[in-house]
Amino acid sequence: MEEIPSKQNEKLTHVALTNELIHLLSRSRHDWMNKLQLIKGNLTLEKYDRVFEIIEEMVIEAQHESKLSNLKIPQLAYYFLTFNWESHFITLEYEVLGETRDLSAYESQLLTVSRELFSIFDQSVCQKTENHLTVTFQTDHEENDVILYFDFKGKLTSLDALNAFHDANYPCMSITQFHVTNHESMIELCLRQERDM
Repeated sequence: MEEIPSKQNEKLTHVALTNELIHLLSRSRHDWMNKLQLIKGNLTLEKYDRVFEIIEEMVIEAQHESKLSNLKIPQLAYYFLTFNWESHFITLEYEVLGETRDLSAYESQLLTVSRELFSIFDQSVCQKTENHLTVTFQTDHEENDVILYFDFKGKLTSLDALNAFHDANYPCMSITQFHVTNHESMIELCLRQERDM
């Protein structure tokens, strides 16, 4: 008797995963079509330098997507790759500096701190301006830690939540740089594995 519900659950899970995959492919295709339209428009206007810039930006973005996807942090990679597809008041960019390595031991910390800071920025910005957040992963730190840089440019309406983040105590993480103003912010975090504590 228990096999039937189990098979039904498997089928439902398979259907849900298939629907999610189709949705992701559709969003990705939409992004690529937008970029191709930019190239086509600039070709029509004979702005060849801009065409080469757009192509170079696409190559760099694809390289960072590839590096992020190969860090063995699938939940975080999914969160970053799909962030701009949802409704937010910040636009996310990211880059991975250093060699691709296994960051699976850090995934929970990375996901927690990223979600928290993204939420703080999203709720603290002026909704009528362009707001950009660039997250840089530095994977080649000499002590085998992971360094994260959160570089914000835009307009913040309140610094309270960011200052509260700075004042909070986080296990396995230290804030090594914290410069926050109403128009730009640079936060540097050093994450250590729990067993190193």
